[in-house]
Amino acid sequence: MMTFPAFWFFGFLNYAGWPRTKGLLVRKKVVNYTVFCSAIIQLVKAGIALGSLRPQIAVSLLADLFGKRDWSQQPATELWPYLDPSDKVADNSDKYPEEAIAGIEPPLYNHPEEWLRDFVEWEFLLTDSFSAHYHYLFVQGLIWGFSYPEEAMGCYEEKRQRFFKNLPEMLKTGIKVHSPETLEEFADAVEESVNSFQNEVRPLAEVPQELLDLPAINVRISQPEVIHDIHVAI
Repeated sequence: MMTFPAFWFFGFLNYAGWPRTKGLLVRKKVVNYTVFCSAIIQLVKAGIALGSLRPQIAVSLLADLFGKRDWSQQPATELWPYLDPSDKVADNSDKYPEEAIAGIEPPLYNHPEEWLRDFVEWEFLLTDSFSAHYHYLFVQGLIWGFSYPEEAMGCYEEKRQRFFKNLPEMLKTGIKVHSPETLEEFADAVEESVNSFQNEVRPLAEVPQELLDLPAINVRISQPEVIHDIHVAI
């Protein structure tokens, strides 16, 4: 069954123009490694954006991704600590949260042609093991954003301020630059993707009450305007 992380991840790759076919005698579909890394990192960032700024959607996605879980027999309190990536983020404070959680970053090449030599085979991206991996990373992004919304917003605002501080020097070089979007703007775009998923693929699962009762979740979604938007399983 198609999930939102898969919908988003493969949509990102397709939008970037991948996969492409490589090889002469043996033709294989591949994805450029830098694009692959960017897709993973942006998927985690999508989770962070939803968790920090769209908690009602984040909870619905958690319920959807763990739709087969018996919450009465497997309490949410057992799941949350296992998925919480705060140690990863703290141990890699020199990186942005999505890079720390993903555990990868796009490589730096000395020559442009090197960019064209590193690939990931498309067949690997379709394996169950890789699917489990990027779903796990997405959920970790959701939970970190959900648990630390102020840190998430502060981190990306700091990034924007550094950009504007360096902007005069960048403009002197003649490089075309684009102002980085705010986390709120990114969350808007991801929310649109969630809506597209529900319109084009299927609606998200209802949220079990056991998940809503988890203190870490309850404190974020107890506001009337948030709880009103959540479909609770009865």
